Amino acid sequence: MSRTGTMSLYVALKELGYACYHMVKCSLDNSNNSLGNWNQAIEAKYHGKGRAFQGSADFDRMLWRYDAVTDIPCILFAEELIDAYPNAQIILTNRNIDTWAISVERSFMSILTMKRWKLLERLDTVWTRPYIKLLTSALDIWTDGNWKDRSRLMASFKDHYEHVREAAQARGRPVLEYRVHEGWGPLCKFLGKEQPDRPFPKVNQGDWTAQYHVVVFWWVFLTKVWWVLVSFGLSLVVVLVAWWVRSSE
Repeated sequence: MSRTGTMSLYVALKELGYACYHMVKCSLDNSNNSLGNWNQAIEAKYHGKGRAFQGSADFDRMLWRYDAVTDIPCILFAEELIDAYPNAQIILTNRNIDTWAISVERSFMSILTMKRWKLLERLDTVWTRPYIKLLTSALDIWTDGNWKDRSRLMASFKDHYEHVREAAQARGRPVLEYRVHEGWGPLCKFLGKEQPDRPFPKVNQGDWTAQYHVVVFWWVFLTKVWWVLVSFGLSLVVVLVAWWVRSSE
């Protein structure tokens, strides 16, 4: 589940040699229209619009160059991914449910209630609009659309773990129940990897996610403003050149 140490796990898996996919990677790697594809998959599964994504052929459209996944949007398709990749090992990261709910409110809800995103969604339909839609969909799924209902959010947390455990058990697949504070030991043992001689990574703590999105907003916004100014400048130059040519005839 998101906000259970998935970013630390992402960094740890990369250190162990995996090409890992996380929401941060999803936000930076829109190759092959991956954001649009994830939103299409969500619409099909949760709203009955279009063909459901099933099998590696569908999910490889977004994950073709990765061999490990964590965090959203992948966890919204836990059972489908378990079936699509039958040789994959399943790690179920966990944490205290009360602190998890607070963490979601300080990250997802804090980000999505920033009014500035409404402006950027209008300016940028290629990245910002599908990205914010993906974040919004995850929170809507966990709360049935009522973001203020913490009881529904916590119920979804419990449902997710029960669902993954049942899906894995039904298929005879082992699961590592894991908390990132346990460090390298159980993770490396489960994956059959040699334990690194450096500390286990601890990242994305506190308000880091919300702060990261403030930086992302300004980067995308200024990039868009720059291109508008450049386009306007080029247009102005073309008009002036045309005027000069006509006036000199």
